[in-house]
Amino acid sequence: MDAKPTIYRIDVDGGPARLDVALAKNFPMYSRSKIQRTIALGAVSIGGRILDADEIVRGGEILEIFWPESLCEEQITAEARPGKLKVIYEDEWLIAVDKPAGEVVHPAENFSGFATVEAVLNHCGGKLSSCGESHRPGVVHRLDRDTTGVLLFAKTNAAHVSLAEQFASRSVVKIYEALSHGIPRKFSGIVTGSIARDRRNRTRMAVVAGGGRDAATEWSAIAHGERNFSHFTARPHGGRMHQIRVHLASIGHPILGDLRYGCPRTALHVDRIMLHARSITFRHPALGTVLTLEAPLADDMVDVLGKTPASEDFTAE
Repeated sequence: MDAKPTIYRIDVDGGPARLDVALAKNFPMYSRSKIQRTIALGAVSIGGRILDADEIVRGGEILEIFWPESLCEEQITAEARPGKLKVIYEDEWLIAVDKPAGEVVHPAENFSGFATVEAVLNHCGGKLSSCGESHRPGVVHRLDRDTTGVLLFAKTNAAHVSLAEQFASRSVVKIYEALSHGIPRKFSGIVTGSIARDRRNRTRMAVVAGGGRDAATEWSAIAHGERNFSHFTARPHGGRMHQIRVHLASIGHPILGDLRYGCPRTALHVDRIMLHARSITFRHPALGTVLTLEAPLADDMVDVLGKTPASEDFTAE
């Protein structure tokens, strides 16, 4: 095991939960079976007391986790396939690429298309971290199929563990850009609201009054009044599934093309959900320096913006 433990404040979704379930949700880059293996090794404790997988946690507990090296001893099964790849940054520990629209990050069940990780694996000669699932080597975070922009992969297992801990502790800063329906009454704010599965439609997430997982999204906007849409920047705190899409929709500004979260079909026609991961800031897993990696706004979003001059500029306070 690692010489130093990870000190982590556990978060729960919707009330008390088993330790293994809670950890799997807090560290989605590891499978539940790997989480259970870690717990079985006596590697998770509170104040020196070793915990079992079925221990109930309520949120807020401070855990000590010794991630075992065996967590990364898995054969990579993802296929390396040549594909177009825009590399933003690369060194011996990690690689960041500009993900195009319409491409999934990694294969899933019943998947037959092309995945970004396959092109990255091909570019890196088959050498990516094996800490995650065998079909998604090096993957430490994800973007939706339609979302473009900065996507980070770990090349080494040590880098993977470091980056995973940074994402789980919410120390990674992510900035997104979105084109959203409507003009806001004010041009900056923060949306706070717990997010959970929509009880009426399990394919959607929703802001809920009770339960769910805490999340907040800071936003600012530039209005494009002539065509009734706005150019938003958003910084999510919490990294919940569909967080920016859900939060912007909750204040009446669903992202253009996002029919799932209420964008009107009569809104400006686009071919995808207009969301772009502009930048990511994190601590380099080996060098310790702070890196900010950026991807230029996707061409189709630039095209939409270019057709209508901004009616009002805004600078966040």
